[in-house]
Amino acid sequence: MDLEPVSGSINVERLKEKLKKRFPNHNFDIPPEPDRKCKAAYLCNSTDKIKYSDSEGNIFCGQRFKLTDKDNPYKWTWETCHAMLQSVDEQKKFKDMQGDIF
Repeated sequence: MDLEPVSGSINVERLKEKLKKRFPNHNFDIPPEPDRKCKAAYLCNSTDKIKYSDSEGNIFCGQRFKLTDKDNPYKWTWETCHAMLQSVDEQKKFKDMQGDIF
């Protein structure tokens, strides 16, 4: 079964042109750096941290936390941190250092 083509309601090229007009000094061809700031530092710094890795081998934080609403303190939603903990290069450097020590 083939995927159906996207209808004309989503015009990516027109969106790119609008963004280039609004932000002329920004290069949209370069992907952004991964987020490294933990959203729940009190949970992310614990020893029983939940971690996961992507297809490239980068390690991310998978800690879930309750995010309260600004207007209603009794309303909350579950959020996940998704901060990058270690890139593949950092893991390789750490592994090389461990090899030198032992």
